[in-house]
Amino acid sequence: MLASTVAAVTQMAGVFQVDGITSREAVILVLFTILFSWISSSFWLVCFGAFARLTRADTLPLKRAAETSAARTAILMPIYNEDVGRVFSGVRAIWESAGPDFDFYILSDSTNPANWVAEELEWRRLKADLGGDAHIYYRHRPKNTGRKSGNIQDFCESWGQLYDYMVILDADSLMTGKTLAGLVGLMDANPRVALIQAPPQLVGRDSLFARLQQFASSLYGPIYAAGLAWLQGPDGNYWGHNAIIRVHAFMQHCGLPKLPGAPPFGGEIMSHDFVEAAFLRRAGWEVWMAPDMGGSFEEPPPTLLDYLIRDRRWCQGNLQHLRILFAQGLTLPSRLHLAMGIMSYVSSPLWLLLLVVSGTDIMRFTPPPAGGPQSSLGLDVSHTAELFVLVIATLLLLYLPKLLAVVALLDDAEATSAHGGTGAVLASAVWESLFSTLMAPIVMLQHSWFVLTILMGMATGWGSQQRTDRALPLDYVARQFWPHTLIGLVATVVLRKYAGDSFGWFVPLLAGMLVSVPLVVLSSSPLLGLVARKDGLLLVPSETRGLSVLNRAHALAAVRADNKEDVRRLVLEDAGVRALHLALLAGTPPVAADPLRLETLLDHARRRETAGFTRDDWTLLLSDAESLKAL
Repeated sequence: MLASTVAAVTQMAGVFQVDGITSREAVILVLFTILFSWISSSFWLVCFGAFARLTRADTLPLKRAAETSAARTAILMPIYNEDVGRVFSGVRAIWESAGPDFDFYILSDSTNPANWVAEELEWRRLKADLGGDAHIYYRHRPKNTGRKSGNIQDFCESWGQLYDYMVILDADSLMTGKTLAGLVGLMDANPRVALIQAPPQLVGRDSLFARLQQFASSLYGPIYAAGLAWLQGPDGNYWGHNAIIRVHAFMQHCGLPKLPGAPPFGGEIMSHDFVEAAFLRRAGWEVWMAPDMGGSFEEPPPTLLDYLIRDRRWCQGNLQHLRILFAQGLTLPSRLHLAMGIMSYVSSPLWLLLLVVSGTDIMRFTPPPAGGPQSSLGLDVSHTAELFVLVIATLLLLYLPKLLAVVALLDDAEATSAHGGTGAVLASAVWESLFSTLMAPIVMLQHSWFVLTILMGMATGWGSQQRTDRALPLDYVARQFWPHTLIGLVATVVLRKYAGDSFGWFVPLLAGMLVSVPLVVLSSSPLLGLVARKDGLLLVPSETRGLSVLNRAHALAAVRADNKEDVRRLVLEDAGVRALHLALLAGTPPVAADPLRLETLLDHARRRETAGFTRDDWTLLLSDAESLKAL
């Protein structure tokens, strides 16, 4: 990476020196240096991944256990206002694949009382369906202190000593029993390993955007993960879910500090996973990635808008790592993981700044003298070379990894068949590359806005994710993405007027901004996604070969999809539901409340006048065991 960057920057500096380096060119040179090194790091990771794949290199050189494990393993699924039917369908599908050797913990931080009661009822139904062999537990926290990391901390403090390992899942995660058993065996055979990350494959959604992400994950993800795993070895990272963790190591070393100051840079650490991996490495434990294990899955965001909403939270969390990057005792690879996470968002405003400075530098605000020399491109020699080097080098570094991933996939006949055959792979790769090219400037503008607002002190919360396929309405998308379109229009007019023949260099960037609204609307369509699947495009192995754990989860969720009953009132009207709720509420500290307000709610509840209850009213009433007993 450094050699590539030095070579490119040396060439760029040599071209600038032809007519002297101006202040703007100096800024361009600095930005070019940073950004070229950034994209070259991904390029070389993929190169090493292609080498590892094509040479069949062992990316996980750990011992394998040969005997059945005697270890106790808990599978944790922290949830926060999620689709209740989808969550419990996934848990059941995993349990049926893994068998009764694992204990399941559904750790709810849901603040919506309707979700809370529905979770209790689904848990009771699941326990009744599976019988006594199913060790599936449910716990609800009255306050989601610490968010997901606080939820995991609560589990460790309450039940962690009972288990050797824990597998962390997200609400949309799925893992096969074979993969879970394999991870446990690896932990048994390698006592210095504290964490093994099983990279999740994106599956299960039907919108065009989701299908593009699923295909990209299936095509490019393995080669990138192979390069990362091969190079990092035991200095790996943690992605927050679909990983197995040695409980006592985690409990001993992964307590998170509360950063001084107010959010967005202070307070609770939002992107806790990178930090926890860094703390394990600091304590001498090994952290590995298992790129070839398979059997690890999650769902992608269904639309570009949902993707960007999620990225806003991740951006704030990753920028918090600026406070942790130089913490005492961290290993150099851990610092690099943190730095790369920060750079994944900071690179966008740097790209935007580079484009603005470069565009300003090539503009001619005054016409050249009559009869004077003019370049055929409307540029000075140094400016022409600047754009040529920037664009060509960027294109090579961005698109050669895609080509390498296609070559590595086509080298495997079985994998090629699982993606629909050679023709389908090539056509799908072209469509995915076109979409990612158009999407890149939209994401660049949005990430730049994220970074700017965070630097201005604007913090964001951590709400539940939208995981359901749906076509976004045009007026809603237009309200969200009109700034991107306006910026594209203004830039197009200015560059067309003042940049002369150099305007063509900017067309790929401007196109994505100009079509941002229709691009988001069309890509959100589940119908277009199904059309692409019918035409044999953007196929992934879970579709061509089937995936039992995914199919089972979807089948179970479909049964629950039509149940829209408001279950909150059942706590008041159904003795069995009330007994269940009170039993699960036992031991929970009482919520501080205004006695007069609580008495008013009780009076309304006695008369069955709950139609006007707000969400906070229901939460208060359902949290107070004594009041429910009095009713």
